[in-house]
Amino acid sequence: MVQGTSQAVPERNHVTNRARSTTRIAAGLAALSLGLAACSGGGSSDGEGDGGEDLTVTSSISQDVDTLLPMDANVGDNIAVLDVIYDGLVRYDPETTEPYPYLAEEITTTDNQVWTIKIKPGTTFHNGEPVDAEAFARAWNYAAYGPNAMGNNYFFERIEGYDDMQGEYEEADDGTVTVDEEPAADELSGLEVVDPQTLQVTLNAPFVGFDTMLGYTGFFPIAQACLDDIEACTTKPIGNGPFQVEEWSQGQSLTATKYADYTGAETPNYDRIEWVEYAGGSEWPDFQAGLMDLAEAPSANFTQAYDDPALQRVERPTAALTYLSFPLYDDGPWTDIEFRKALSMAIDRQAVIDAVLPGQRVPADSWVMPDGVPGGVAGTCGEACTFNPEAAKAALEAAGGWPEGETMTIHLGVDETEQELFQAIGDQITLNLGIPYELDPTPDFFDRRSNRDFSGPFRSNWFPDYPLNENYLGPVYASDDAEEGNTNFGYYNEDFNNAIADGDSAATLDEAVTNYQEAERILAEDFPTAPLFYTNVVLFHSDRVSNVVIDPFSGRAKMRLLEVTG
Repeated sequence: MVQGTSQAVPERNHVTNRARSTTRIAAGLAALSLGLAACSGGGSSDGEGDGGEDLTVTSSISQDVDTLLPMDANVGDNIAVLDVIYDGLVRYDPETTEPYPYLAEEITTTDNQVWTIKIKPGTTFHNGEPVDAEAFARAWNYAAYGPNAMGNNYFFERIEGYDDMQGEYEEADDGTVTVDEEPAADELSGLEVVDPQTLQVTLNAPFVGFDTMLGYTGFFPIAQACLDDIEACTTKPIGNGPFQVEEWSQGQSLTATKYADYTGAETPNYDRIEWVEYAGGSEWPDFQAGLMDLAEAPSANFTQAYDDPALQRVERPTAALTYLSFPLYDDGPWTDIEFRKALSMAIDRQAVIDAVLPGQRVPADSWVMPDGVPGGVAGTCGEACTFNPEAAKAALEAAGGWPEGETMTIHLGVDETEQELFQAIGDQITLNLGIPYELDPTPDFFDRRSNRDFSGPFRSNWFPDYPLNENYLGPVYASDDAEEGNTNFGYYNEDFNNAIADGDSAATLDEAVTNYQEAERILAEDFPTAPLFYTNVVLFHSDRVSNVVIDPFSGRAKMRLLEVTG
């Protein structure tokens, strides 16, 4: 998942019983969800303060949030809101990252290609419609239909019939879609509603991690009334979770209230959430004034806030990886691996963190978060991610040096914090290699990246959508185009692709994880990108709230788990 802002981001260990011909996520694991509800207070509170008033939590979201349609929402703030508006088939334990069943009674397979999902009966959307197999099928079909231009479209590419649903189309900056060639189908042939509570999914090929994906936002169900008025649903969705959207004044605030008829296990003990929309770190003065319950301190205030014994905080490293990418599709020094390594070894990652974001980043030496998802281990980058100016100079010389008189452009989005961070990175490169640089912050960064419009290294950021090392690797680096490589970098390696394919077709998840680790080893040999930092989230909170748990993927507070007092 691409993270487009500087906000910290961005969620797991693998499910038990991963062998073939077994229940993949069984109803017996429901005890885990009950345990989480218990530690969050569950329904034990009457939801009122000491004076009988509704209990309200006030938090913040960035002004980048533009939709609350699950199949189109794929950045941290959207996901954090939708996490309490919708329930999915599985949820993820925020401590272990392990999936556990929620709306699914069980998810089974005998061959990792045909999956049977049994859905709990008796649950409804906020408008009373049943949450059944059809609710998931129509949501997935809508997301997979190319001309609908949903941000989570690609998550369904593993399901049979996906290619027939794409056609050819163009989406303008204002969201208008022009269809040049109509898709051959408007439904996934791999989806079958067997009965009201059973959905059968047939994949193009075996993928052992399919059930691990199903807690992601893009796989949420959708009400028929929502599809009937999709535009209205982008701002006021008809969910099925413990809260429902009351009002969204876009650019100002978003309010959600507890859904009175919610029957799920994870029911917070408060009544209302008010998210105020801010740009950058501007919520901090309001937090200091006592108007906010949850906030992150901007870099200018971070050290003072962190050292203030009167402020309550929680922190944890998260799965968000920032890395330096190279336009391998463009003829330049970066096509030489020694040059790419030279830049990486010239960067003192810890010094950059200490200068710009002390305590808010962790130096990265791998492409998969160590100990954060199955298969993640430290040190896979090796010496290439270790600060060593002398080795960097030697690598630069081996690559033929930097063209005399030229300035290296580093591309990134428009974000004050990231500009400070990458200025410090550029300063390191100049100091240790003598390469002059300039930053190119551009508001259309993602479009330019997709159009291969970069003439130098560029900032990238990724956090996984489900707990598997494959999600750091396949979606980012795999390509079936040996000539052009993948879209963003132009990277291609047949052995890497094969290692990913071997993992996908493995009989068990443990075997798959090992194959994906081999893919990361191949990536390290090619060094198409340079890992820089993992995000360390530090979240400050008022004394009204407790049990503040940071989602290891989105980096946001798990709103379902908060306990609130009046």
